[in-house]
Amino acid sequence: MITFLAIVHIIACLGLVGLVLLQDSKSGGVFTSQSSSSSVLGAGGAATLAQTATKVIAALFAATCIGLSIMSARSEKSVVDGAIPTATVPAATTSAPVETAAPAAPATAQPAANEKK
Repeated sequence: MITFLAIVHIIACLGLVGLVLLQDSKSGGVFTSQSSSSSVLGAGGAATLAQTATKVIAALFAATCIGLSIMSARSEKSVVDGAIPTATVPAATTSAPVETAAPAAPATAQPAANEKK
């Protein structure tokens, strides 16, 4: 149920953003025309279709906000419960690693090349 409500919430959010951007501003905006024939009831004082749809979508958006808030408060799961566990890194040891010494080569006396006999 929470997933369905979240999907409706996102759709309402995108619809609300789109409707607000399409509406005319009070002082004349990008989409302003000389005659306004898109009013719902015809007269200049009546709300336009975009304004009415914005009010409906805003009410739906507020209802889904409240519904999601109530449902998430009643949920027993945490957000962290669904997280993927990460690989554990072994703890570093405090002692330095032991290095093994290479066996010493036997000391042999080699005659010098320039040595006279």
